This record gives sequence, structure tokens and C-alpha cells, in this order.
Amino acid sequence: MRRALLHLGLHKTGTTAAQSFLYDNRELIWPHFALVLPYRTRNSGLSRAATNHSVYGTVGTLSEFGRQMRDFLDTLDFGEKRGLILSEENFAGLRPSRNLEQGYAAAPDLAACLVDSIHQRFSGQEVEITLYLSLRQRGGWLRSLWAHDLQRMRQVQDFDTFRDSIDHLPALQETVDQIREKLPSVTVTTEWLEELQLRQFGLGAPFAEYLDLPYDKAQRLVPPSKSNTRLPENVLAELLNLNRSRLDEAALVAQKAAVVERAQQALMGAT
Repeated sequence: MRRALLHLGLHKTGTTAAQSFLYDNRELIWPHFALVLPYRTRNSGLSRAATNHSVYGTVGTLSEFGRQMRDFLDTLDFGEKRGLILSEENFAGLRPSRNLEQGYAAAPDLAACLVDSIHQRFSGQEVEITLYLSLRQRGGWLRSLWAHDLQRMRQVQDFDTFRDSIDHLPALQETVDQIREKLPSVTVTTEWLEELQLRQFGLGAPFAEYLDLPYDKAQRLVPPSKSNTRLPENVLAELLNLNRSRLDEAALVAQKAAVVERAQQALMGAT
């Protein structure tokens, strides 16, 4: 029986570290699972197809995501027994802070389309599919979204204003419940970022357990080498001031990059 683990985010719940764990251990994973990470889903256009559906929500956008997904799966080498591990937070939809009207409303349909595409790829074969979504306490999640937007966009709202603008969106657990309701025959699992940070392999722990490698191989697994650094409050305030300035876009991007780099170097020097 083939196994497939589909990690659908959610955004700002430790996905960078989770994907780092998978990439850093890819040589141990490959004999057992084909590995699909964002550099492939985004270069292939799959990520954009998913986020387009989360914004427009039409039959056509969902059909296009499914078509691209099926074509993509046909390019992967599954051999006779190899399963699939996929991690892509955009398959739950566009980041909610950029999609305030819909949030993760499209996540259940996207998940169902993804599951259906995998069943079609392995038509006539037995395949066990598990959906995994990482969660985060709401306060930390909202602040992380805001901090991300400060760095990547011209976000000019302070945190309180940002929180008020997004606080109408359902809790992340509600999104998981909706996916479970949409896919009652599929195993849907969750883990909380705050708890994973205390476990061996951190955000990679659920994948290490799922791999179920022989002891000698499991001993060779390494923890994630990358994660998103939480920037200090004074650095976030500096980014906010830059976003509110009259700098043109090129100068703004350059100055923000310099601020973030200095902050990260300072944090590395303090550890």
C-alpha cells in the first residue's frame, strides 16, 4: 500500500522549519517517498493555481488547479512502492492577510481536489492519504502574519489596527474541522507549533514519526537547519516607519532588507 502525507500549512505555523527538515533529510526520504516542496509547486505554477482559486472561487479555478495537479503528479517517479510527502501552505489558499474577504474558506475544496488527484494518479492501487495541518495560538499567529507583511509588503497598519482588520476570520481549528467534514474518509491530523518546538526535531517531528524509518536510518535524521527568526519589537517598529515613509519601492525594499539583516546578525551573535 502506498502512503501519502499532505502538509497544507497553515501559513506562519512553522512551515519554513518543517520544509527545511524535509529538505535536509531528503536523501533518507527519497527511497521511500517522492518529496514535493514549495520550490517545485511554485516554479510549476501549482501554488498560483491554488491561490487563484482561494481568491476567485469558481468552478473553473478549482478545475484548473486539479488539472495542473494531475499533470504534475504524472511527472513524478513513484516506482513500484514509493509514496508521497508534500508540503505547501499555499495549497490551503492565499495567506489570509492578503485575502481578508475569504481567508481559508477555499481550503476544504482545495484539499478535496488534491486528494482526488492523488487517487486518480494511483487509480486501481490502494493508497492511504493523511492530511496534516500545523496550528498556532491565535495571538502569536496574527502577530506573525503582521510581522511577515511588514517585511514583504508596504504594510502601514500598526498591530492593533491589523488585528482588528483580520479578527473576523475563523480560528485555524475551524478550518481543520471544515476539511474533516469535507473529507470524512481521509485522516486529518494537527499539531500545535508551541508544542512541537519542545520536541525532538521541532517542527519536523510529525514527519520523522510518519517516515517510520528503520532504527539505523532514523538515527541519521537531522533537525531543521532553517526557520523564520522572530524579530524584536524595535525592529518591527523600524520596518513600520519605513513602510510609512515616502521612499520609493526600490529604496524601501533595500532599506528593509538591511534592517532585517542587521537584526538577524545581532540575534545570531546573541546565541
